[in-house]
Amino acid sequence: MSKKVAITSEFFGKFSKEAFKILEENGLAVIPNRYDKYLDKEEEIISLTKDANAVICDLEKISKNVIDQSPNIEIIARRGVGTDSVAVEYAEEKGIKVARTLGVVEKPVAELVMSYILNISRQIMPLNESMHQGNWNKILAHSIDGKTLGIVGMGNIGKEITRKAQAFDMDIIYYDVERKKSLEDELGIEYQELGQLFENADIITLHVPLNEHTENLIDYEAMSKMKKSPILINTARGPVVNNEDLKRALEEGLVSYAAVDVFDEEPKTNSVLKDTDNVILTPHVGTFTEEIFIKMDVLAAENVVKYFKR
Repeated sequence: MSKKVAITSEFFGKFSKEAFKILEENGLAVIPNRYDKYLDKEEEIISLTKDANAVICDLEKISKNVIDQSPNIEIIARRGVGTDSVAVEYAEEKGIKVARTLGVVEKPVAELVMSYILNISRQIMPLNESMHQGNWNKILAHSIDGKTLGIVGMGNIGKEITRKAQAFDMDIIYYDVERKKSLEDELGIEYQELGQLFENADIITLHVPLNEHTENLIDYEAMSKMKKSPILINTARGPVVNNEDLKRALEEGLVSYAAVDVFDEEPKTNSVLKDTDNVILTPHVGTFTEEIFIKMDVLAAENVVKYFKR
């Protein structure tokens, strides 16, 4: 009997059928997401996974109960790199493999970060809005040449942002729980302790996983140490930043501008920041491009195929 792959992902196969072909050509039976939406109810997820041997998922919660109610699962393949939506430790206790689509998400997230930096620094959106209102009002902006970019979390995304930012002649400092001395020589970047980075960075971008050490990492106390009133960018996970504190910091000028792509709960339409002028809010679109979705689909499918062929 062929193995069954449940697709709980909302977007798997939306732009190309290549990943479906990979699964089917390798003898795997596909259980599609018949709901055709983000699965925010556990019973919806279980209805798809209860008889499955593999799951391909996005950010919907693959909880302990989902795992318990799906006794045949052998592998959970995440479209993405974060695993906080999956009960990873419990899955591993049960002998279930948790796979990620590594090497795919770095470039689009870095593109989004650079888009924020350029939009905010050069005042693109207010200039555009003014022109559409029939005005010819020049707004004095800032160059990013020579500005110091502080990267919190020097993983693969941090490295990709470094390369892109250096093309704009930015200086890069970074903090990571594990100092990367080889990267300092390779990329020409400088390690600083977190408090020191807060004092020296003109722009701070966050790229850490969500765990007990990073939850609420950026609170009012942390932002009070940001001496240059920097631009603060969060494309990591929502709870890494206390958004109530961020709102206060933006109002008080401790942070000059912010860009937020991730939230404590998603979808999030009632963010405390939604009426704050000096913040860009986007609905978790770091990897939301047609090209990257196809790549994530293919890699997730390949992860499942490789697992069953091992």
